[in-house]
Amino acid sequence: MTRPRSTLLPSLLVATLASAAAVEPLKPKAVTASSTLGEYAAANAIDGKVSDASRWVSQPSTDPAWLAIDLGAVQQLAGVHLFTGFGAADVVADFKIQFWSDGKWTDIPSASITGNKAHSLAIPFDQTVIVKTDKLRLWVTTSTKGYARVKELVVWPSSAGDLPPLPKGLTGGANQADIPLIYLNQSGFNLGKPKRFTAPTLADGTRFIVRPAKGGDALAEGKITGKIGDFSQFNPDGDAEYVVEAGGLVSVPFRVGPNWLERISYQGAIDFMIDSRHYVGNHRKACRGSFGWRDDHHFGWELHTLVPQWLSNPSAYERMPRQVKYEKPANSKLWGALEPYRDDAPDLVKLIHWGADVIVTQQIDHELLKSQLAYFLYAWPSLEAWLPAQNYQVVRDYAFKTWANPKKALEYPYDESPEHDLLALKTKIGSTKGCLPPGFSIEPNLMMHEVAKREERPDAAIYLDAAVKQAEWMVQHLDWNDPLVTKGQRMSEFITVTGLAHLLRGYPDRAPKGLSNKLNDWAKVLIRRSDNLWDFRKLDDQDRWTPMGDKPTMWNEPGNVVGLPAPILAAREFITSKTDQQRLDQLVWSHFDGMFGRNPVGRHFSFDAPREVEGVEHGWFKFYVGGIGQLAEARFVIDGSPKNAHYPYHPEVGDIGWTEGWIQFNTAFDISLAYLAWSESKVELARQGDELVVRLTAPLNFDYGKAETGTVTIASGLGDFERVTVTEDSASAGTFTGRIKLALGQATAKGDGTLQFQPGTTVQASHGFGYLGRHATLKP
Repeated sequence: MTRPRSTLLPSLLVATLASAAAVEPLKPKAVTASSTLGEYAAANAIDGKVSDASRWVSQPSTDPAWLAIDLGAVQQLAGVHLFTGFGAADVVADFKIQFWSDGKWTDIPSASITGNKAHSLAIPFDQTVIVKTDKLRLWVTTSTKGYARVKELVVWPSSAGDLPPLPKGLTGGANQADIPLIYLNQSGFNLGKPKRFTAPTLADGTRFIVRPAKGGDALAEGKITGKIGDFSQFNPDGDAEYVVEAGGLVSVPFRVGPNWLERISYQGAIDFMIDSRHYVGNHRKACRGSFGWRDDHHFGWELHTLVPQWLSNPSAYERMPRQVKYEKPANSKLWGALEPYRDDAPDLVKLIHWGADVIVTQQIDHELLKSQLAYFLYAWPSLEAWLPAQNYQVVRDYAFKTWANPKKALEYPYDESPEHDLLALKTKIGSTKGCLPPGFSIEPNLMMHEVAKREERPDAAIYLDAAVKQAEWMVQHLDWNDPLVTKGQRMSEFITVTGLAHLLRGYPDRAPKGLSNKLNDWAKVLIRRSDNLWDFRKLDDQDRWTPMGDKPTMWNEPGNVVGLPAPILAAREFITSKTDQQRLDQLVWSHFDGMFGRNPVGRHFSFDAPREVEGVEHGWFKFYVGGIGQLAEARFVIDGSPKNAHYPYHPEVGDIGWTEGWIQFNTAFDISLAYLAWSESKVELARQGDELVVRLTAPLNFDYGKAETGTVTIASGLGDFERVTVTEDSASAGTFTGRIKLALGQATAKGDGTLQFQPGTTVQASHGFGYLGRHATLKP
């Protein structure tokens, strides 16, 4: 059961609201209410005191209660602080804030809250609508026994910039002073991978040690250089906790284990994608600008990332618990064009089905959404065991019919696409919103090429030609020194380099001249901009660390940080300098570590991480209440990341800038998990007598106390196809072995546990599928 996100407000606590920020809150001219109970008048809700003794309480009623504030003059607003309930109970659960505009009350989308459990809320108004008004209204639809209890409603003008944080002690997040000044991954590190920390307050040359968290002798040591300590060679056995100690400072405890990052995040990644689904997730009401997932718009990249997760490590997802159950649509225009999946299908497969179903049911024709269907079709041979054949036929027919159509039937917020023909050359580079990254059509066209070949379509070549033409343009025209084509794309940056690397790896004879050099140039810029105490890739070569804009919502960029490992891992094999490869390895892990606390504020990017992620002590400052996506109660939400003013090291500026979970941040993390699995996997084949021995290395070692299992598929040139269970060689070995009998020249019998083959033909073993699977071949 999910623990409520609550901020306990002690009874009779009185806080001076103006002290929360240098900018003063507005002083309302008047206030009215739907009703009042005894001495708990409406005026108590705007008197500047957060107190049980000074609050507004409505008469009990099954009708909505409301509190309307007259500000006296029209002005633009940044948001509100809302304090409700009595003591530690009775908060208002469902409510929205409205503003007076054009003679009527208008809902503020980012201030529509359901299922609230917190007593103290900071509710910023995003840019979905500009809140410029002289009146606000709190509209309460659900409260304890029908009494609306409001201790204070504080209104902040837009001149405050970002909405000021709640008064100290009311936020529910960790106190900054409690966070140790040695910054590292709070949870832990993968065995055999880079392990680095940052100590901004210590002098270079300071000795550090790694020791057991409960005390003991040094197990590793080194010296701090450039404010960084490196203990990558520390690869202990066992499950003990460790700390770094240096200069009188001690880090939070952490662990080191096989596949540690995957172990603590795979389930959370799936949980978020389950909870955040539109219509059927943990918030059931329709959300504006949303399709398969809440607040995804047209650039959520869901199948761009869910399918790679499946392709790269299917065994991990097959063995997860099943949470998703098919739900019949109340409105057949929303989903249902695809027949239901098998009940026992892995949740990841069900999520992939959901994404495709919404697109084809709603006949969505935006180029970025219809491009997602290529991933479904490409992966079909690995999905068909769980899904009806009708699914493939419906998606195939819709994708091929609409692929080259330049028109769209709907209007999409934030749409920057000039047209929607996915075979056309794309020369427009999108803004920092992240909704039109360079090269977004390359990978979908490569996939459609493979699907068209599978279908024996005569037009198969046009998709590969389109991908090559797009890559040629990018080689000639993209300047990696321009931040807009890299980090300036925020969470969507991964699209560009993963597509280019896919083309070069899969079609080396068709890749445009200079593509390998282009990827090396990209790596050089990335490495240069990461030469700092955080191993953090900056926006440019001057003093800009993260993208910023002229509005309070510009920009929250955790998706860029957690998504960067994917393009690094995709491009790594093409980087010619061994030194650069080694540095890129460090940067993969420094950006994962950044999410887990190696950053200037020492916080995990998720507010809920201390209760959801093993080993994390300090979560993000806050979470976003409300919003279009209504993600406050979803699991494993990536909420926020340090802003430009936090760098190079300014934790004292505190909670600044925009914080809001977004589907796009989690999908960026998902694609990094996919490429990480691909980079860490290997399949080997050997013949021993009348058996074929298959050996798998993959991130599947999640339970250190037992030998775990996975599944490898084996196909023969005769057409036989078998699934072989591979078992870990010992607890925590990380390598898995399985065997299958060979039958020479016999008739094919798929799934009989014996591999039929012909002499001289090739047998292929695979873990995963396609471009992110790992494969081995042998002629027995």
